[in-house]
Amino acid sequence: MFIRAAIIIIFAQLFLTACGGSSNSSPETPVEPENRSFYMGFTPWLYEATLDAQSTTYTRLATHGDIVKHHLQAGVPWEEAYAGTAYHPNVEAEIEGRLSNTANNLTVFLAIDSLNVGRDALADNWGESTNMPLPGEWASRSWSSPEVIAAYVNFASDMIDRFQPTYFEYGTEAGELIVNDVDGFDDYLIFASAVYTELKTLYPNLQLITSTTLKTPGSNNMNLIIDRYDDLMAFTDVLGVSVYPYVFFDHNNRGDPNNLPVNWLSQATTIANGKPIAISETGWIGENLSIPEYSYAEQSDASKQNAFVVKLLEESNTLNAEFVIWWTIADYDALWNDTLAQDPLAKIWKDIGLYDESQMPRTGLSTWDDWLSRTKN
Repeated sequence: MFIRAAIIIIFAQLFLTACGGSSNSSPETPVEPENRSFYMGFTPWLYEATLDAQSTTYTRLATHGDIVKHHLQAGVPWEEAYAGTAYHPNVEAEIEGRLSNTANNLTVFLAIDSLNVGRDALADNWGESTNMPLPGEWASRSWSSPEVIAAYVNFASDMIDRFQPTYFEYGTEAGELIVNDVDGFDDYLIFASAVYTELKTLYPNLQLITSTTLKTPGSNNMNLIIDRYDDLMAFTDVLGVSVYPYVFFDHNNRGDPNNLPVNWLSQATTIANGKPIAISETGWIGENLSIPEYSYAEQSDASKQNAFVVKLLEESNTLNAEFVIWWTIADYDALWNDTLAQDPLAKIWKDIGLYDESQMPRTGLSTWDDWLSRTKN
């Protein structure tokens, strides 16, 4: 494993090889670590719903990364954004909490969902609570509705002004819509064209992102995404990818990253068609995972998680990725058992932390930090 000690040994071996193992050889300049192309970071997903967890999480984000992904998945305050009226206090509290806790040293990647959680319809409403049913006439509107486009642009502009991001994702996992509703994807392209054009006019230097999930290379769904996503790349500066092979690929023994298809990540370049790519979200389980509701069970451990961290960062560097976002820095068993009421969907990502459920670092965190210490190009 590429932990700190192993890297030192490898460098030492390379040095001795270069010197020919002889004391008569000329002194060599020590081998310097390679640079990295990408920012590295996490979302501020909490491991439990407490102020201590919030403080610890944001401290870790500033310690173990140079970018933070603020992903607003709660929906959009559609009516308020369209009318230009005040958001519900609960919406403001969430926004202000993120802003006040984010360290100044972090580059910001902001994402606002325009699709719902199922990635098959318009994003839900955000008001007193998150992901509420769409109110009134909003329930019958689609992405191409002028009111939807205007409200989204208004809300996005407000959030961009507040968060001051370097990257903004308006089409999170839009590739899933191709699989779930290809006619809906045609409607979504009208939305994407309008939103991209308006935001690019307002913020010409802002990198606008749409993203897709990656699936097993060569599978019917992956081929379908590759065939159709080119239409959306016209309204995309950077292609984001969401990739969790341990659960969403279909090869044997998915819990072991040594079994990954050779082009598990590089297949994204076929979609990007020459534009930059970024890892919008990823992770790997650090222990065994069983979800009976989905007839899913895979074997993994901290060593296998670390092997994925190595593969992920090496291949991202080869592809000159813009950034790598590991979804959650810590396992959230406490949050899952309490606040999330043991939701089976949320269990998919419960054990991907680089800190385990006892909030002790896993091996992968050392590998991650070694990469973080490299100079970013």
